[in-house]
Amino acid sequence: MRIKSIVLPVLLFLSTAAAAETITLKQTLDKLITNTTRGRLIAGQREVSQAKFRAERVGYFLPEISLNASGPTYQESEDYDTYPGFFDPIFFKRTNVFGGGNLRLKQKIITGGDLTFETQLNLRNDEYPNALYVDEVINDTLTIRKLVGFSTATDKRRLGNFYLQFSQPLFQTSSSRSAYREARDNLSKADIEWQVNRADLRKEGITAFFDLLTAEVDQEEAENNSQLANYNAKWDSVKFDDGVINEEAWIECKSERLEKKLGFFDAQATFEEKQNEFSHLLDLAGGSSPELEIPPTPMLPDINREKWLLENASKSSEAALAHVNMDIAERELSKTQTNAGINGTLNASYAVGRGTVTRTADEEVEDKINTKDWRVSVDFNYPIWDGGASGANVHSMELAYETARLEYVSAERSARSKMTILLRRLEINHSKLSLLEQELDLAETKLEDAKDRHLQGLISDGTLLENKVYYLEAQKNRLTTLKDYYLDLAELEKTELP
Repeated sequence: MRIKSIVLPVLLFLSTAAAAETITLKQTLDKLITNTTRGRLIAGQREVSQAKFRAERVGYFLPEISLNASGPTYQESEDYDTYPGFFDPIFFKRTNVFGGGNLRLKQKIITGGDLTFETQLNLRNDEYPNALYVDEVINDTLTIRKLVGFSTATDKRRLGNFYLQFSQPLFQTSSSRSAYREARDNLSKADIEWQVNRADLRKEGITAFFDLLTAEVDQEEAENNSQLANYNAKWDSVKFDDGVINEEAWIECKSERLEKKLGFFDAQATFEEKQNEFSHLLDLAGGSSPELEIPPTPMLPDINREKWLLENASKSSEAALAHVNMDIAERELSKTQTNAGINGTLNASYAVGRGTVTRTADEEVEDKINTKDWRVSVDFNYPIWDGGASGANVHSMELAYETARLEYVSAERSARSKMTILLRRLEINHSKLSLLEQELDLAETKLEDAKDRHLQGLISDGTLLENKVYYLEAQKNRLTTLKDYYLDLAELEKTELP
């Protein structure tokens, strides 16, 4: 392997296929975030919270609307019973037709109450028996009415009703406002967790990317070490035969050759393991064979960027999440405290009815219906004794809030210190990379010179292999530091919250 600069690719064959696709670190991370199962799951969790918040916000500012209706219902029934106007039970067969519906609008109020508008339409055609009497004269002073039969009468109702109802809890936290704020806080937590999970996933991608690059360098280095050990063992055998070295030194050389061979097998196994981890992380097909391109060294954050990061360190994911949890705990404490004391509810309603009722018996009579109804009530509830359960709940919520508050204070206090350390670590790794790149250039120059001298017969195969091992070791050192540098840059994403 030969890398002339940081932008030349290192070919990593993930399968036996001949064709290869070049993948940069940016392409790897973009695919990991947008086109893999884990990336879609992270985005999906946030989308669920967004949908719930949108639904709660719509329900908070706009009324819930429901329409219920029943189609015309035809009913026939037979009964033997005593009806109004009859002294004895009679057998009667009736036919009823009815239907109706209602439209309801329920609006949440910022004070925690509910305002409900409802209209109802009631259509009915009922049949019932109508008694038929005749006057029978008993004597000059006594006349009685005698039942001689019955006819079928009808009752037709065409009624419409309008209801307005208002319910307002007293001495309590607004449940509707609490539900809205809870959905908003859950969305804030989902946004933070999405940012954190995405940054962590990017760090996994960076780790897998550089581990695979390093594993290939390790494999090639192990192969060169094995070849160097074979070369040394060959010449030590000649020296042993000539009596230059003793048997113990010859045995040690053979042992080193076997050890380097085993090291090469271990490096091959590690390389295959890193291949599988990389493919599994990116959901790559079994036959794919990407080539990983060594990324360049990114620039350090400039002075203005560094200043902004330090000033906004308290907005890091850890501190922001702790702040949301503190708000949630405070709201739960307030709700528990109000529920533990006196509770009350103000209820008010107003109803208007309009329509006609037509009764058909001996003659048809139609009545106009115009009704009004209103009611106001205040209901109170005060728990006298519950065995101390309410007090325990309040105390539990107080401890939960105090814990959340202390966690937020701690997170906010340590955020700037962590950011300072992170920026300093970036600066150190950037400086190290500058030196390691110089070292790599020197190792490459030394290797190129060794190759030329080897072609001229001025140095042995062993010396050339030693220069190759030195060059590969310089590559590995740079890759390790470059990996740490990219991981620290990914950690900065946890501060840039959406």
